[in-house]
Amino acid sequence: MDAVYFHLAMNHFPVIASIFGLIILGWGIARRSDPLISTGLVIMVMNGLVAIPVYLTGEPAEEVVEGLPGVIERIIEAHEDFAKFALASAIASSVAAMAALFYSWSRSDSKAGRMLVWGTLVLGIVTVGTMGWTAKLGGVIRHTEIRTTAENTSSPSTETKRKVDDDDH
Repeated sequence: MDAVYFHLAMNHFPVIASIFGLIILGWGIARRSDPLISTGLVIMVMNGLVAIPVYLTGEPAEEVVEGLPGVIERIIEAHEDFAKFALASAIASSVAAMAALFYSWSRSDSKAGRMLVWGTLVLGIVTVGTMGWTAKLGGVIRHTEIRTTAENTSSPSTETKRKVDDDDH
């Protein structure tokens, strides 16, 4: 499996895992269930770990698709730029989840552990949002049916003309 195939095959994992991790963690907090909380935290740790190679394989994937018909460079750049925020939020929630797991395993009822669980929940919400938006931006690279009308109708020559017109400050 090469880097491009890995990126395309695995890019769904951080999106889905962040959603499931958040739901399970939230449900665990609501039910005051330590096993559910731990499960949600473990999913968030795994999500942060998988998000790293998914992000790193984005550049090789870009190299393959940027010359294909219908692919617009600025759409790839928007996806790439926002993916940095998604990666940062996944790593932040992963680190918070690891810390919360450490506290829950070492001190069964610590205030710091509860604060870390709640902090992880908040970071998980941010991660779900950034992962979802990054996925949407990635989807429009090749799925023209979900682009706006203006993006679908613009050709590379139109894009070049717009850039030239915008430089007349």
